[in-house]
Amino acid sequence: MAQTGNFITPRLWGSPWFEKPPLLYWMVAAASALGLGPELASRLPVALLSLVFLALSFLLLQSEFGVLAAATSVSLLATCAGWLTYSNLCLTDLPLAVFFSLAVFLSLPLLHERAVPRHLSSRFAGIGASLGAAALAKGLVPVALAVPLIWFLRRYWRQWWAAILAFLFVALPWYILVYLQNGNAFLEEFFWKHHIQRLYSASLQHVQPWYYYFPVLLLGLFPWTPLLGLLALHTTNWDIRRRFLASLVCFGFLFFSISLNKLPGYLLPLLPSLFALVGAQLELQRFPVFSRSWLLPCAILIASVPLLARSLPQSLALGRFSPASVGKITGAGVFYLCVPLLVVFLAQRTRIFALLVLCTVAVGLYLKATTFPILDREVSARGLWRQIANISAPVCEEGINRDWIYGLSFYRGSLLPHCGSNPTAVLLPNRDHPPQLVLIRHP
Repeated sequence: MAQTGNFITPRLWGSPWFEKPPLLYWMVAAASALGLGPELASRLPVALLSLVFLALSFLLLQSEFGVLAAATSVSLLATCAGWLTYSNLCLTDLPLAVFFSLAVFLSLPLLHERAVPRHLSSRFAGIGASLGAAALAKGLVPVALAVPLIWFLRRYWRQWWAAILAFLFVALPWYILVYLQNGNAFLEEFFWKHHIQRLYSASLQHVQPWYYYFPVLLLGLFPWTPLLGLLALHTTNWDIRRRFLASLVCFGFLFFSISLNKLPGYLLPLLPSLFALVGAQLELQRFPVFSRSWLLPCAILIASVPLLARSLPQSLALGRFSPASVGKITGAGVFYLCVPLLVVFLAQRTRIFALLVLCTVAVGLYLKATTFPILDREVSARGLWRQIANISAPVCEEGINRDWIYGLSFYRGSLLPHCGSNPTAVLLPNRDHPPQLVLIRHP
């Protein structure tokens, strides 16, 4: 888009690309137009959007549940594995999560059983505009996720016109223009294949069992996963706002679980509401999140990061946890292992949570310094491309996974070709590892 100036039809290596709407592409194109390199232009806009959303979330939740609840919710979200991971990646999942969650948080004041908020039409317009931006991030997914939102706001049905108009104003122009440029090809690829067929067809290569999202959710909440028990054991006296947040999470989890095709990032739009619900518990019971009994399991998970860091590259390559690669822990690892546990046992109760958040940030930096270079070298397309970039022979692929094709093509600057009848350097599938490069000597 930055090169051609065509911001309507997304193209990949010159061919129309209708898997996703254009919001993420617009963000990257704008960063590219500012002169940022390909890697920074791809990642920085998503990271900045994540930071802006965290600030807005604090302001919106503060007005509903108080400063302490808002700070807790935002701190949990900002330091959980799922949000941190997708804030570093050029994917559509985080923009969807941001704008869908803004619509959710803007809806909270409308759920009070007391007086109706002022400026009702403006608030509904904000909800509709947020959902419209989410639809520009990932199609009809936010519309499906908003079913509980529509149900809980049903008493305001006379005000829905403002939300509908704002939604159409934000989202509809691109859908009309891209259809006018591409016709039925857009409708078939975007709506039929990537919305309808995704529910039941195995052709998209993301088929997973029905229980797939149970471990994914637990890992995405890491290291705050034990706080789910806080919700399970403290469901009494929930007002309509808490029931609303819980319904959004449960409905979204069920919706994604019944789909045949599943990816970890699909759950990301549920995390802000889930952590908002955890933080809202502070309004019902004094400091339940800050008790040592709730935070000790979280501290153990934080302390486990140095142990898991060495196994992460091989585990990602294998697609499953590999305990054999844990290896010996360094002196620095011992330090990062001990500090969270000492915090729980020695710090004042009201300071434990804040200190554990700082510990999470510290072990994140430790992970980035010690493990990310290994990930880059051993299990990323960028690392593999560095290995083959200086090969004089033309490189082609012979049936490798399309994720590797896309990644290598990005760093190559053009589409990685499929091998013909007389290849010289071939990338072959390599089970549980990156593709294997084979040099062929022809007589």
